[in-house]
Amino acid sequence: MADDQQQPGPSNQQDQPQGDGKEQKPQGRKRKLSTKRQNANKRNGSPDTENEMDAEKIKFLLDPVLNALRSLPNGNESETMKMLISTLQPSQMEIEMALTKVKIDMDRVLGFPNNSYQIYDFGSIKSGLAFRDSDLDFYVHYEKNCESKQEQTKVIHIIHGRMAREGTFHGLVKILGAKVPLLRAIHGPTNLTCDINFSNARGCYNSKFIFAVTRFDPRIHKLAIIIKFWAKCAFLLTNHRQMNTYCIIMMLIFYLQTKKLPLLPAVQDLQKGIPRVNFGPWNLGYPKDIKFTTMNKESIRLLLLNFFKYYSTFEFEKNLISPFVGRLCAVEEMKQKKVRELQPYYRAVEHQNFPEFNYGTQISIQDPFELNMNIGGVLNSAAHFEQFKLSFKTAHEVMCETNSEPFNKVLESLFTKTKRYQKLTKNAAASVVSKNGTVPKTVDVSAHWRICRLLPVEYELFIVRQILLARKTDKDAIITERQIKDVWADCMLDFIEDILQKIYLCKVEPIKDAERASSVPKNIKREDVRTFELSCERQVIFKRARLQINNEQELNNEIAISKNRWEINRPLVFSTRVDMFKTNDAIEFHIPEEHHKNGSIRVFIEACFLTQIRKCIKGYFKVMLAKTEEKAKAAAAGVTAMETEVQAQSAQ
Repeated sequence: MADDQQQPGPSNQQDQPQGDGKEQKPQGRKRKLSTKRQNANKRNGSPDTENEMDAEKIKFLLDPVLNALRSLPNGNESETMKMLISTLQPSQMEIEMALTKVKIDMDRVLGFPNNSYQIYDFGSIKSGLAFRDSDLDFYVHYEKNCESKQEQTKVIHIIHGRMAREGTFHGLVKILGAKVPLLRAIHGPTNLTCDINFSNARGCYNSKFIFAVTRFDPRIHKLAIIIKFWAKCAFLLTNHRQMNTYCIIMMLIFYLQTKKLPLLPAVQDLQKGIPRVNFGPWNLGYPKDIKFTTMNKESIRLLLLNFFKYYSTFEFEKNLISPFVGRLCAVEEMKQKKVRELQPYYRAVEHQNFPEFNYGTQISIQDPFELNMNIGGVLNSAAHFEQFKLSFKTAHEVMCETNSEPFNKVLESLFTKTKRYQKLTKNAAASVVSKNGTVPKTVDVSAHWRICRLLPVEYELFIVRQILLARKTDKDAIITERQIKDVWADCMLDFIEDILQKIYLCKVEPIKDAERASSVPKNIKREDVRTFELSCERQVIFKRARLQINNEQELNNEIAISKNRWEINRPLVFSTRVDMFKTNDAIEFHIPEEHHKNGSIRVFIEACFLTQIRKCIKGYFKVMLAKTEEKAKAAAAGVTAMETEVQAQSAQ
């Protein structure tokens, strides 16, 4: 049974605030982007290479958006926004059709005897901010609720097994270590990624609150769409999860609350005059239809310009971003209990022993309902914080420079004129010094080297864990995250060399006694760097059907396809040195940047290597897992046979 017209738990009261105010105990929650981001924020590396990894995903939307914007000769705000939204967002009919298909297929695997359930969709699909590449988020609420983490994990294992047998869903990953365990799956008929959890109803509230806010004034929805897409282009909403959409939208709401002529009231004011929706000590209530008279008549262009200006000069270390309070106040004021609007928070901490707000983060963004939660904690590395500030500063500069341009040209510049923060290595710091002897914060550390960086993705780490489990002989031995990452990195070095030779049909010839590359960090030992000459005569990837490697037979098929395409495809000739090594839980691939920027090597890297390498690596890990499990079964069978023989001899 699927139903998205209601919300679980106190959610029904939220849609119609005449509830009975029954109190529920808050459960730990973790939004989707946070669960994906767990370890990515800890990794430091070449900014240029992180951009490479995100390029493909951004390009999927950026190219159509730029084409649409350029098709408008002199686009005004109305025409430009209509074109932008139709390009970025699926229609409501497309959304409903996709949800219906997915829910019908979910219904086949979710049922338990004497335990009815409801499926609730949430996230961007419910907030009205979904893009064409957005994932689907689902909360499944069983009548006999899965309250303990052990029960949730058990349900995930069962549903995972059913999905694997049923076949409609693939790419199944169980994410059990997060605060909110979830099952990630790709729905075959729609090719949409689905995140399914069985315990976190809070996401439904956030989504519908954002929907209510963006529906209140059409300008807010348009601003949210522009800012969300800009954040993708400006290296904030990336595969490395250093920021998420929820934080960005809360920043937008706070900015609109703090203007001289506010567009929105504070959340605490929205909650006045409506029944409480209790969630522990917190009030989740908000009006379904926001009633507020604003005198602000600013255009989208002006609101957008001032949004970037506001946060490009914002003192993040000092000030609190709180949509609940709705005005600027200092973090120190909150610590000293001087913010009068936060009395519910102070009471919850002092009298009900709820955890304090986490003050030790780069940026402090208070959740509008759970007042002890700092959602800005997702931005937890200095490098990501520098990128965050640089992106806002650059966006403000671009908006000022294009002030007299048509609005479609403004957005084109905003989405394309972005800067990547470059973290200095010691080598770069020594060589890049300004006239006054200081080192600027943003420099190109790869001025003479093109660097590709491959970070571990969850599915690869999941397979490595399965491999280690299959190898394990001591049942009591614990497999650590460190072991998993080390095995992943060691395998990656071998896999990449093999893939280059067998799938890409390149020559890989080791260079003995090669001089150490200047781009290689000093902490990397020379013997840990694989240096080789990479040569190519023809490319075998263009116009090729999607690579599919799930077992050894399919791997051999792809190798055969590469050989067959050798004569068919056009030449792509180059020869270059490559330095490859593991560092900071990643694999780096360094190539001298001495060739023409539009030459064969760039074509190979951007159009061949980066577009297909992940699919190949995933296939290689799958083949490795199958072989490991086969060996483990054979070993177990051998032990069993030996034990049987010993027992037979003893009986004699």
